[in-house]
Amino acid sequence: MRLPNIGVTNEKEYIVKEDDSPGFLIRQGLGVLSTPRMIALMEITSKELLDRIVGDEYTSVGIHVDVYHKNPAPVGARLRFISKVVDVQGRRVVFEVKCLMGNIVVGYGKHERFIIEWEKFKEKVASISG
Repeated sequence: MRLPNIGVTNEKEYIVKEDDSPGFLIRQGLGVLSTPRMIALMEITSKELLDRIVGDEYTSVGIHVDVYHKNPAPVGARLRFISKVVDVQGRRVVFEVKCLMGNIVVGYGKHERFIIEWEKFKEKVASISG
């Protein structure tokens, strides 16, 4: 298994869709990116970074999120998600994550992922759900 270097980054562009907005806001004509969707996209950006590095027999799972949602991003807005490795302790990797709309910070925070071996994880899930 290979580990990422501190400072390595991944970026992902995304255009906000109506499905990304909470129904109660859509009903008021205020389609904006929801906090859970923003967090999911931050996690995806971080996971994709690790997937490029760790090797096919490994993946990663999210274990912690600490994120602020600072500004709305309306439906149709072009966003840029940035994930940067800031700490590596064994198989635990900490990311600084951001969501930007041009110069506007939509959200930011920390995200932690744990690198797992596919086969061992499948065995663990099977033993729990058995």
